[in-house]
Amino acid sequence: MKVKFYQVGGIMEKLKLYIVTKSSTDKTFKNNDLIWLSSNGDLNNAMAGGWLPQNEWDVDGTNDFECEISNTHYLDTTNGRECIKAY
Repeated sequence: MKVKFYQVGGIMEKLKLYIVTKSSTDKTFKNNDLIWLSSNGDLNNAMAGGWLPQNEWDVDGTNDFECEISNTHYLDTTNGRECIKAY
């Protein structure tokens, strides 16, 4: 795994909601995007309304964004579903 993206304090954790603070070089992930890693390694982007499997996002130019844990929203994982909710 080539993972280069970082959140404040370390590498992203699965099933936690983050906000992008530095866009990826290819602009797949942009400032203020709300993103999270699913249990299977897919990287979800709420603002784009989609997700990428790890072999598509863990590549040079895409995995070089920076993020931090969101303080306005959280990821609810009730009943096996992943849903963003406001605090």
